[in-house]
Amino acid sequence: MTLYLVNHFSTIGLVLIIVGGTTAVAVIASAVIHKMFPNLADSGFEQLTGILRADVFALLYTIILALVITDISGNFSAASSLVSSEASALAGLTRAADAFPYNARKPIKNAAGEYVHAVVEDEWPLLRQGESSHRVSAALESLYAAVRSFEPQTEVEKAFYTSTLDDLHTITLNRRQRVQQSQDSLSPLLRILLVVGGVVFIILAYPASVRRLGTRMIIVGGAAAFVSFAYLLTMVLDYPFSGDISVDTAPYKKGALALYWVDESAPRPLSPGTFERLSAQDVAGVWNSDSSFGVAVFRKVGDEIRGIYRIDKGSVVGTVSSDGVFRGWWCEEGSRKPPENAGEVEWRLLKKPQGEPAVMDGRWRYGTAEPFRGGWDLTKLAGRAEPPDLAARFDDASSFCHHP
Repeated sequence: MTLYLVNHFSTIGLVLIIVGGTTAVAVIASAVIHKMFPNLADSGFEQLTGILRADVFALLYTIILALVITDISGNFSAASSLVSSEASALAGLTRAADAFPYNARKPIKNAAGEYVHAVVEDEWPLLRQGESSHRVSAALESLYAAVRSFEPQTEVEKAFYTSTLDDLHTITLNRRQRVQQSQDSLSPLLRILLVVGGVVFIILAYPASVRRLGTRMIIVGGAAAFVSFAYLLTMVLDYPFSGDISVDTAPYKKGALALYWVDESAPRPLSPGTFERLSAQDVAGVWNSDSSFGVAVFRKVGDEIRGIYRIDKGSVVGTVSSDGVFRGWWCEEGSRKPPENAGEVEWRLLKKPQGEPAVMDGRWRYGTAEPFRGGWDLTKLAGRAEPPDLAARFDDASSFCHHP
C-alpha cells in the first residue's frame, strides 16, 4: 500500500492526502467531541492525559528520530552512494579500455554502453516496483564476455586489464545491492507502531481544559500535522528509487559515461545573433569538451585546419568557410570511413561576454546524410600547452581523413 501511494501520487499529493487528511480528521473530531462532551473539561480526562503525555511524546520522538536518521536518511544516502559508485566504476572501465587495442576496446565499450542504457531505460522504471531487468543482466554478461575475450600482452595492458576486472567486480556488486535496496522497506510492525503511536499522541494532545473551540482545534490540528508529516517522511524516503523524491540516473550520464549518450544530443538552434565569425587563428589551440569528446588540439596546416582528439584516436580535417563556420570531416579508428567511423562536423563560435573563454558550438553526424547531432561543444583552454600524446599524433599523416 505504501509503495503504491509513493509511486502513484506526487509529493504534494501525498502531503495533501496524509498531512491534510489527518489534520482535517483531527480538527473535525475535535469539534465533534467539543459538541458531544461539553463538560469534558470538568472531568478527569485532562489530568489523565497530562500524566501520560510526556512519556508518549518522548517515545514517539525517539521512534521518529531513529527512523529518519537510521532507516530513512541512511538508506537513501546509501542508495545514492551505490549508484555513484557503480557509475564511477563504469567510467573507470571505459577509460581503462582506451589502453587496449581497437579490436578489444570497441567490444568492451559497446557492451558498457548497452549496460548503461539498459540500466537507465529499462531497469530504473522497474526499480520503482522493486524489480530487476533481464536486459541489464544480459548486458552485464556481455560485458564480462567482452573483457574475458581480451588477452593483454604489454605491461601497460596488463595493468589496465587488472583495473578493468576490479571495476567490473564493483559494478556487479553495486548493481546487486542497488536492486536489493529497491526491495527493502520499513518493517510492517514498525509502521503499525508509528500509526498507532501517532493516533494515541493526537488523542493525548486533546486539550480538554481549554474551553474555546477554536483554540482546541488549533492545538489538535497542529499535533496531527506534526505526526502525519513525520509519518509521510517515512513513506517518501523509505523507497529510494520510487516517487518524486528518489535517486536519479544523472551519474550514468556524466563524465566518461557521456560518451554513451552523445548520439542523443540535439544541436543548439541556429538563432540569429547567437554566433560570430570564426577565423583559422581562433580555431588553432587546445580545446576541451564537457561531454565525452574530451581534449582536442587544432593546428593550421597549409590551407586546412587539422585536429586531434583521444576517442578511438580520432582526427578532424577542415577549413573555415566564408561565413565564418568551421566545416570538416572527422574519422576514428576502425575503418575511418562512414557510416560508423567518419562523418561531417561543424563548429560555430558562440558570442560571449568579453573576458570569458571562447566556446564553439559543435554539431556532427555519421556520414553526410543523417541529421546533425549536438554535444560536441568546445571551450578554449587559453595558454594551455598541447598534451604530448596528442601533439605526437600530428606526425602520423595516416590519422587524418579528408571529406570524400
